[in-house]
Amino acid sequence: MKEGNRMGIARDRMDKIIKEINNIEKAKQVFVTNIAGKDENWNMSFQFDLQNEEPFYLEIKDLSGTISDGKLDDPDILLTGDNEAIVRICNGEGDFTHAISREQITVEKGKVMDVIRLTRAITVALKSK
Repeated sequence: MKEGNRMGIARDRMDKIIKEINNIEKAKQVFVTNIAGKDENWNMSFQFDLQNEEPFYLEIKDLSGTISDGKLDDPDILLTGDNEAIVRICNGEGDFTHAISREQITVEKGKVMDVIRLTRAITVALKSK
């Protein structure tokens, strides 16, 4: 496959899996945090600045994720690296922990634990197929 044909594939795969997460209650529950006995929605923004890919971002608000093109001014998480690593994660062929440890993906800003939480939601969605 030519490299030019790979443009946008990570965004497309991430968009597809986020739409699946939005329709699976168990996956959406990953976006709830219990703080001092009270459930709080996990609102988070992820910026993806990947090789061979136009920038895109994921916003999670009120238990729902949305993928958009472009760049956020101040994302909570900034991820850079290999777009193919994101494709593999969305296909269930790996996770962010391995991609980060292999330096395929770098967390330039934000907490790795928040990135791992996104992996958990993706895993729940993939297992419910």
